[in-house]
Amino acid sequence: MSPAVATNGIAKPRAKSAVPRFLHNPPRLFLLWLAISLPLVTWDFSYVLLRPHSMPGGRFHTPWIPYALYAQVDLVYGRKHYDDGEGFNPAQSTLNVAETALYLYYLYLVGFGSTGGVGGRKGAVALVCGFAASVMTFWKTALYVLIEVVGNYKNTGHNSPATMFWLWIVPNSPWLIFPAYMISVLGRELVAALAGEGL
Repeated sequence: MSPAVATNGIAKPRAKSAVPRFLHNPPRLFLLWLAISLPLVTWDFSYVLLRPHSMPGGRFHTPWIPYALYAQVDLVYGRKHYDDGEGFNPAQSTLNVAETALYLYYLYLVGFGSTGGVGGRKGAVALVCGFAASVMTFWKTALYVLIEVVGNYKNTGHNSPATMFWLWIVPNSPWLIFPAYMISVLGRELVAALAGEGL
């Protein structure tokens, strides 16, 4: 029950504040990162989940022509892994679908790039979604890299150092760097909200 306010001796319920106690302002860098990464991730998981049709010689290969080269750099994306029924890449791509859906829901909640904040429960849900999806992206990518490291570079060790750097490390690093940064930014905001700081 709302506290009463006495006016001329008559108790009236206190009006609820029109301003939500919690306000989430989507970080501009996060919105920029999503604008770049989501189309690329969608392109990637579509290639994997549409194999063999998306592979060289397949009827849908045209949008994924660059993967003919990348599949030679990272054999996880190649024909042998597909023919052998290796499960990691399709499993990872299925998780990519889930995290992409979570990011899109975040964008829906914050107004697809609106520079204004979103308050109340809606803002809180957006913050949790953005944080959770960033954690998913970071650790999924970390697992992808660690499998190569602890597996003695089984799928990438055939590359020259230059090829490895420019065609494997550089393309994959943003999916560690930006999610790690967003985990820090959104995590601090989440902790502050839970602690009641700035409310």
